[in-house]
Amino acid sequence: MFKTKVSMSGVAAAVVLLLSTTVSLAQDMSDQEAKLKSLENAMKGDSGAAAATPKKTHRTRSIVFEADADSAAAPAGAQGAAPAAAPVRVGRINDCKAIPPEAKITPVDFAIQFKSGKAEIAPGSEDTLRQIGKILALSPDRCIVVEGHTDSAGNLDQNMVLSKERSQSVVKFIVEKAGLDATRLVPVGKGPTEPIMNLDPRDAKNRRVVFKVVG
Repeated sequence: MFKTKVSMSGVAAAVVLLLSTTVSLAQDMSDQEAKLKSLENAMKGDSGAAAATPKKTHRTRSIVFEADADSAAAPAGAQGAAPAAAPVRVGRINDCKAIPPEAKITPVDFAIQFKSGKAEIAPGSEDTLRQIGKILALSPDRCIVVEGHTDSAGNLDQNMVLSKERSQSVVKFIVEKAGLDATRLVPVGKGPTEPIMNLDPRDAKNRRVVFKVVG
């Protein structure tokens, strides 16, 4: 009989790797649960959503998507001491492609996985999208902007197209699985133009899908 000798250092290394992987998976699950809760709070209009998901504030004249420029809201009012407008809830689904600049927007990002270089959703992310779909169905009158983001590796134009196609795939999946009205969800491709703050634009963590709840 042959006896196989296994070094203790090799066993220790394997144990450390297993523990590290387990901890990492547990952390990922915890982070995802927190994000799902943030999305649920945003859909219910709970201001606590912002605490769980930091939100960047952008000053903009209006938020208009693609061919809807003619229906854009008028620019902010003239200079003066007019009181700040209360957050606007865009309830009518035909307004979802021309969101008023004063509308409150709560973003929640998810690391949705796709097949390499394609817009096809990876099976491992389907359950997450099903959960997201159930949450988005909580308030059927809310508009949601679905942004696809990539890292900066590769060709810029191709990344812009890919991010748009991925956001469209996400919208299609959610509409089909959750039975939502497709006009409520606005797919947008951001490519690598908005990397995560303080993160190398080439980092793969920039590959994400951001759900922006309006109102």
